[in-house]
Amino acid sequence: MRKTVLIPTDFTVKSLNLVKSALNANDDCQLEIILLHGLYLPDSISEMLFFSKKEAIRKLENPAFEESCQLLLSKYGSRIESLSVDLFSGYNRGAFENYLEGNRVDEIYAFTDHDFRPCHKRSFDLMPLIEKTSVHLTKVKWVDHGRRHDLDRNQLAALFFGHFSPS
Repeated sequence: MRKTVLIPTDFTVKSLNLVKSALNANDDCQLEIILLHGLYLPDSISEMLFFSKKEAIRKLENPAFEESCQLLLSKYGSRIESLSVDLFSGYNRGAFENYLEGNRVDEIYAFTDHDFRPCHKRSFDLMPLIEKTSVHLTKVKWVDHGRRHDLDRNQLAALFFGHFSPS
């Protein structure tokens, strides 16, 4: 069985723990995973002319995030059909519902203790849209056992040694 799962991301390693949670909850499924970030489009015409979604994603990604994605693909490659990063730039619930329908999203995973920290001046929080959607939402509580995971190396280790619980 194949399932499409959407996971909001702020391009931190912590957000990738939701991938692990989705995989653990769907043992019998091949997952298509969409890591989605909210980013408003540029305001100026000249910026719009040269806007590239691929380039914007490249600028938002960081080495720790990319390395963690590769580790997930290496460890769970047989269960992950695809792992893609995308940007949502809509303004309302209707646009978000259309995005979910167009990508055939079956389920959304998000943290219960959501704390949005924009990684770009045009980033926006997807949770208000996610909480009002008709797609099934699974909230996951992240439990940090040990030191704070401020350093990239510690965050990377937390991806495999951290704990979570469905909420």
